[in-house]
Amino acid sequence: MRSATTTRAVTLAALVLAVVVIAVIALRGTTSYKLHAVFQDAGQLVKGDRVSVGGVTVGTIKSVELDDSNRAVVTMDITDDDLAPLHSGTVATIRSPSLSTQAGRFVSLAPGPNSNPALAEGSTIDTDHTEDIVELDELFNTLDYQTRSSLQSIVHGMGDQFADGGAREANRTLQLLNPALAQTHRLTGELTRDQSAFERFIVDSAGVVSAIAPRADNVQHGISSAAALTGKLAQQDRTIGDLLQRAPGVLGQARQTMRDVDGALQASRPALRAARPVAPRAGAVLRRLAPVARHARPAVRDLAALLPDAETALRGLPGLEKIATPAFKSTTSTLRPTAPIVAEARPYVPDVVAGLMNGFGGNVGGYYDANGRYARIGFELPPDFLVQGGQALGQPLSQLLNGAQGNGFFVKKPNYCPGGSTIPVDGSAPWMPSEVKGHCDPAETPKP
Repeated sequence: MRSATTTRAVTLAALVLAVVVIAVIALRGTTSYKLHAVFQDAGQLVKGDRVSVGGVTVGTIKSVELDDSNRAVVTMDITDDDLAPLHSGTVATIRSPSLSTQAGRFVSLAPGPNSNPALAEGSTIDTDHTEDIVELDELFNTLDYQTRSSLQSIVHGMGDQFADGGAREANRTLQLLNPALAQTHRLTGELTRDQSAFERFIVDSAGVVSAIAPRADNVQHGISSAAALTGKLAQQDRTIGDLLQRAPGVLGQARQTMRDVDGALQASRPALRAARPVAPRAGAVLRRLAPVARHARPAVRDLAALLPDAETALRGLPGLEKIATPAFKSTTSTLRPTAPIVAEARPYVPDVVAGLMNGFGGNVGGYYDANGRYARIGFELPPDFLVQGGQALGQPLSQLLNGAQGNGFFVKKPNYCPGGSTIPVDGSAPWMPSEVKGHCDPAETPKP
């Protein structure tokens, strides 16, 4: 009997405990935290749309009403106890799952820092912390007809590209674009880190845009020219690809070259400092050298045309040297014994040259009178020539020419010294150099 009573008591206690737990859970789930958000435009929100934080639903929209200023007041019921209470600085934004749909709009909350004051039940988030949704039609209405037509052409072109099997290339493009987007995200983070500097940048950009706006025609022409240039570059994609493939090697070589140039500039600084006093004169010389260089272009061009022939001639010089060196050595050994002969004949060179020049020049004699130059020609006959008559002419020619026998022609063989073949006016001839003394008779000169 006691055991049955004990069992009933335990069972009853368990049921009471279960009811209490269920009640606590039920009561906890029914608690809510209401907030109001004021928007300039409700953006197609309706009762029952969801409220989310970070993509997670945390409540629903209870009502959408107008206030005295005809602004939309959205009442939100936050059912997630972990978010209650929110703090000042919370931003409410109306969002859409897709830009092309009007249904499914929701309110996204960005909670403020926990260090800020808490928002009490029924608090209002004013318009300075709310963001309306941007309708796609409003965006298109800001564009003119030409821009909308161009955008439509771009969309159609992208559709044609995907329809022709370009989805794979597009996916590859997106994969390659991912690092660029990551770097852009980092860049954006760096830009927004310094809020004041970013605001100055925005203000300055607005000033630039304001200055460019009156020159819309020039900007449009520049954009058109850039589009034409881009089209021409697109036609040279193979060349550009080859250039990009070679660019790393070229840049590496350029880096090494610039490093060497830096060292060269460091080493040239003392020379440049020393050349500073003469820099004005050097500048004047270079200014005068410019026209000279321009006029020298034809000569340089002609010289460049002669370089192949000169190169051919220079290639033959080694072979010529092999032949000319023994020839010059032989010539030297041959001329060395002739040195005494040349030294002995050298004083007679004036007589030979003067005789040839005077003879060919019309000077037939070394004497002249009022009628010009004349020659003295005389015959020497034997003493008995007139007695014997012409009998002596029948003798041999050697006897006639032998003056020692006293008959025939007499040929005199003088031993003139250099310059002694004529009688100079001033009496300076004959000249008696040391190397011809004893080889001529200075007393033998022509008789006047």
